[in-house]
Amino acid sequence: MKGMAADTRVMTTRGDRLAAKLGPGMLLLAVTPGVAPFQRVLGIRQIPYRGPILRVMPGVLGTMAPKEDLLLLPDQGVVFGGKAYRIGDLVDGIAIRREAAPANFNAIEILLEAHAAILVQGAQLEAGMPHPVAPGGLKRVAIDDAITNHLALAAAEITLEAAAEANPSDPPPKPLG
Repeated sequence: MKGMAADTRVMTTRGDRLAAKLGPGMLLLAVTPGVAPFQRVLGIRQIPYRGPILRVMPGVLGTMAPKEDLLLLPDQGVVFGGKAYRIGDLVDGIAIRREAAPANFNAIEILLEAHAAILVQGAQLEAGMPHPVAPGGLKRVAIDDAITNHLALAAAEITLEAAAEANPSDPPPKPLG
């Protein structure tokens, strides 16, 4: 299943809106090359969900993306470096963590006219089509060195920040060089 938490902020032509407040006819900003920059919402699926969810920490999916913690279902596609990946394949336990869904968790799946990436809390997420076998749109790829190296660096930074917050009296590390 694909989807995001209902309280996730999605970029529309009128600014950020909660995913749960989107409806048919609204226009979302699409960031996929070769796809119209604005995509009309065809429908919204609200999914009561009780399985594992994934927490993507701020800044993990590129410069400042997502802007804050992002809760996604394991099959949600994310776009990084122009490539689409299944978020469930990227779990590292630090930068992207598996958690149990909170009680009464509802996920939102957005259906568009075209298969495209949309801006969600600054990150690029795959948005679905009502007919998944339709041609075109994003193509998911297997994990590669680019995403693995990026996540390792993000995890190291998160770990260092957590250690600094836990021990504020420790002096900051000296710069290299």
